[in-house]
Amino acid sequence: MEVSEKQEFAIQREPIARYFYYLQILMILLFTIWYFGIGIILALVHAFTLGPWLSKKQAEALHYWLEGNTLRADSGVFFLKRKAIPLDRITDIVIAQGPLLKKMGIWQLQIQTAGTGHARPEVSLYGLTQPEQIRDLLIKERDKIISNKK
Repeated sequence: MEVSEKQEFAIQREPIARYFYYLQILMILLFTIWYFGIGIILALVHAFTLGPWLSKKQAEALHYWLEGNTLRADSGVFFLKRKAIPLDRITDIVIAQGPLLKKMGIWQLQIQTAGTGHARPEVSLYGLTQPEQIRDLLIKERDKIISNKK
């Protein structure tokens, strides 16, 4: 994979939509059972009303691309979130797969950056069709930028 001026990354939209759907239901169950005790009812209402539409829209809103020396990521349905991460700030890239991601057959690419002040990733890229190749490409391009600065 060679980096052009703008290189978009392919995303597995259907598995991501299913992942978001089940994640929403699990979060509703956990939150409402813990605090209110009515989680099953709220989860069922969400599962058959807003859930399918919202998870599909979330998957459609994901957009990841490499533009020059910057990794860009768009997400969000109601609140759009646009991240622009200079490649030379990336300190680590982790490919992760929890139980729900594994069941859906997808991976999460967690991008760690310097100077964020917390242990959470700066951005997580879900459902990339070639996560290992994209990780290697980002590391190669980051190393190229860093070596050119020296």
